[in-house]
Amino acid sequence: MSTKARYNAGVQTFYDSATFETTGVMSPVLFYDDFLGADTVVPAAGSAESGMDWVKKIVGAAPPTVAGVSSAIGGQLACTLTSTSEKQDAVLYWGDNKGLDATKGLVFETRVKLSVLPSASGVQAVWGIASDWIDGPNNNTCYLTFGATANGSVLIRAYDGVTTTSAASGVTLTTADWAIFRIDATDVTDVKFFINGAQVSTTGQVNFAATGTLAVLQPYLGCYKPSGTGVATLTADYVKAWANRS
Repeated sequence: MSTKARYNAGVQTFYDSATFETTGVMSPVLFYDDFLGADTVVPAAGSAESGMDWVKKIVGAAPPTVAGVSSAIGGQLACTLTSTSEKQDAVLYWGDNKGLDATKGLVFETRVKLSVLPSASGVQAVWGIASDWIDGPNNNTCYLTFGATANGSVLIRAYDGVTTTSAASGVTLTTADWAIFRIDATDVTDVKFFINGAQVSTTGQVNFAATGTLAVLQPYLGCYKPSGTGVATLTADYVKAWANRS
């Protein structure tokens, strides 16, 4: 590990030059969760618990699950669909208590892997930041996310309430691949998407024009299917986000 530093939009960050994981941030607003400790049980949406940042949204009778991975090195949490033929959703989020303003120099970073690849048409995994939970990640009011549908090919995804972007990143994950994903909205007219330190969006590809409350988002990681027996598992190692306060 070799630690280096850089300035981005006036914020100093430190990072591992081998993996490009951000290891330190000098920012007024900072969130970080490594999923360490005994709290492997995530409370259900509508039943948030004091001291717990997250809740889970579960749709389906099988049911799908959102839970910590027991004794996983470094701390991990998995969102898992089952093969039962039904609509399912398994989402880790802040229970719609949104607090990350995309217009305030927001950067989101997470390390994830697709432990089980989305296995059929319509089966999705998404990870990034979004508005309130809704039935189906494509229907969200606003979002800046990575995603994969029906396979391990990673997409960059954005919607500001008017313009939808869904484009291939050029990166395909296997079930063995951990990768570090970063969404840099320090310039909302040119939101940048990175995988393992390499920019996978083109200049000006994502112009996130949402303002006011529409631009205030929350971490959103999960798997979804509208029907059928398809499966998927998204496993997260950490979630980080930082921004200016004003």
